[in-house]
Amino acid sequence: MIDFTSFTLDNGLRVIVHEDPQSAVAVLNIMYDVGSRDEAPDRTGFAHLFEHLMFGGSQNIPAYDEALQQVGGDNNAYTTTDVTNYYCTLPAANLETAFWLESDRMLGLSWDPQVLSVQQRVVIEEFKEHYLNQPYGDAWLKLCALAYTIHPYRWPTIGCEIAHIERATLEDVNAFS
Repeated sequence: MIDFTSFTLDNGLRVIVHEDPQSAVAVLNIMYDVGSRDEAPDRTGFAHLFEHLMFGGSQNIPAYDEALQQVGGDNNAYTTTDVTNYYCTLPAANLETAFWLESDRMLGLSWDPQVLSVQQRVVIEEFKEHYLNQPYGDAWLKLCALAYTIHPYRWPTIGCEIAHIERATLEDVNAFS
């Protein structure tokens, strides 16, 4: 059994801590209870787009990845129908940097129109790569809609059509957050 401690902060954040003093590596994993199930049917793909925007910097740090890499860290994220998960791995001695970076983007995410424009293009390319530019790639798009006729699982996390991401404005994305 893995020994861990769990508690809830006053702001509602649930924390689970497992410490291994023999490891020189630490992992910070932040999971938000937000996924594509929380989107409107005419604005799909927003949870995934927002995941990408979280790497666009904050008021204090213009490039999240750079700041983490400077202390030997690496990171990534993924979005599902139910959650969005961000994680970083770095030397344990620099764990405080990861906490600071996460809190900074939680409190002061950049709402730069250029960041939105870049990330819209990235997400649209992902949509094309995974669903449109390979044999039977659109099968998942069609299958979801057949399997779930009413439930928000009827569209994939990436969205049901590119136009939803193309038309997204900063106000739309901010409202989703």
